[in-house]
Amino acid sequence: MDESSEDGQRENGFVHGIKEKLSDAAQYLTVTGAEKIIRRYFAMNAFDGAMTSLGVVMGAWLGHISDPKSTIGVILTSGVAMMVSGFSGTYMTESAERNHSLNELEDAMLIDLDNTIYGQASRFVSIFAAFVDGSAPFLASIPAVIPFLLVPGVLNIEAAYIISAAACLVSLFALGVYLATISGDNILVSGIKMVVSGIAVAIIALLLGH
Repeated sequence: MDESSEDGQRENGFVHGIKEKLSDAAQYLTVTGAEKIIRRYFAMNAFDGAMTSLGVVMGAWLGHISDPKSTIGVILTSGVAMMVSGFSGTYMTESAERNHSLNELEDAMLIDLDNTIYGQASRFVSIFAAFVDGSAPFLASIPAVIPFLLVPGVLNIEAAYIISAAACLVSLFALGVYLATISGDNILVSGIKMVVSGIAVAIIALLLGH
């Protein structure tokens, strides 16, 4: 067998392994019925991340911080703090809830389910939910950071603040659209509601600043 054939087999094996993992993950989510819970985790924490980033941007602007690195550092630090808090809190909560449900099922069936698909699904969902919960606020903070990375080469600091705040509002609008697609509500209305919430935060920050 030549080298190209071996590379092809390795690549096919890798792709097959990825497909199996994704299939297992989908099965675990179906068994536990965790899809709705995980969607809620993502939406709630992405909202928190975008709103926190907007608050940081407004606070830095009102504080006349002209060093983009300082603003970037505060936004990312807030995102990382929310990520760690979300991951650890969700993992402990979900792990306790899933173990409790599994124990109740074991008591009812009088068998050990730890090594069955139910036990595997319970462990997977606890970690997966924690990952989603932790990553959502950090990912939502990234759009707010990007404009400050372009200072001073492309943007000045004032433009970076404006674009960063706008990016946070766009993120909130996108989140509203996402929630509307899940609930079946009006996409535009849902997006506008989220933007109004962000504008309210900006106004409160301005009032406190003055």
